[in-house]
Amino acid sequence: MLNHWIITNRPVVNDSVEDLRSFVRARPEFRIAGFDPLSQAVQFVTDEYVENYENLDVGADPVGLKGTQQLFLSLYQTMANAPKDKGDILFFMHGFNYSWQDSLAHLQKLHEIYVESKNSPICQIVYFSWPSVGDLLRYRADQENALPSGWMLGRLFAKVVQFYADFFKRRDGVRPAYCGKKIHMAAHSMGNQVMESFLKAVNNESIYRLNLFEEILLFNADLDWTALESGRPLYSLPEYGNRIHVYNHVSDDALHISESTKNNEKRLGRHGPRSLDLIPPRTLIVDCSAGSTASRRAITTPFERKSGFASRVKAISGELQPATQWKELMVDHWGYLYRNNVVDDIKAVLRGEPSSDIAGRSFSGNQLFRI
Repeated sequence: MLNHWIITNRPVVNDSVEDLRSFVRARPEFRIAGFDPLSQAVQFVTDEYVENYENLDVGADPVGLKGTQQLFLSLYQTMANAPKDKGDILFFMHGFNYSWQDSLAHLQKLHEIYVESKNSPICQIVYFSWPSVGDLLRYRADQENALPSGWMLGRLFAKVVQFYADFFKRRDGVRPAYCGKKIHMAAHSMGNQVMESFLKAVNNESIYRLNLFEEILLFNADLDWTALESGRPLYSLPEYGNRIHVYNHVSDDALHISESTKNNEKRLGRHGPRSLDLIPPRTLIVDCSAGSTASRRAITTPFERKSGFASRVKAISGELQPATQWKELMVDHWGYLYRNNVVDDIKAVLRGEPSSDIAGRSFSGNQLFRI
């Protein structure tokens, strides 16, 4: 079974708030590791600064290489050798409240849903484990670490741009063949703040304007609902990807708490953008609110929430993954993991299906769909 990849700028031994803050600010570098979903073992790649990728042999054994040389060549070979409908890569950024161990469990869950599924084109995941504290009471600490983590991703993206320029350069009149597979990018919750910081870091460098991603997915984004407007970093997303989907849920209680106690503006992942007329081209909004609003309103007291839990699970079991977690039933913040209608929609997007042809959607006009 293929390994997935982890990019991290966190110390994986000690996740205390103080250690994370000092580590992230003092050391802007990253580490690379392989992850085996079968054994859930993690193996770090030997660190080495890579000057260039010009002499990287297409057929070389990646295991003998170091740093980003091993990562990039391994990804290329995996994509090039994969079946036609199962060779895409998903680059994923997690959200708030993820320790190192939480990240590994989350990666395993993503593997089960988006790699093991025959209906998904994803064969491998590159997972960014940025230094979230892993504590519900440490929202501000996570937010402080998200900003420099995005800057660090800018450095990694510069390496990707260099790899494309060096590796696909003609050598003796021959150029390595493009694999024809696709790379997608997704972020959940506060991971979208990491994405925003990343784009802010690279937007001013024209050399980094690489259209690398096919689909860009924003799940329950913990961002201001003006984040997609002109003048903001995310407005440039179409320059880095071919299609953008923003998933929101009006009953997302995690984002309700965020906008009520932590931030001044309404959250993009709860309300969608402030104005559909102001979002960038090729950006589509998918409102996932309709699926569970009625069932959520039916439970109004703590006693009803507890005593009616089983019947509620049964009532909306058609919308949920079999391994349902109570937190999604109550909070509506992790639909991309636990709601079948949302997961099916995402897989259709990753397969490249035309937006208006995806089953289960209704078009509400002006780049807005509802499921």
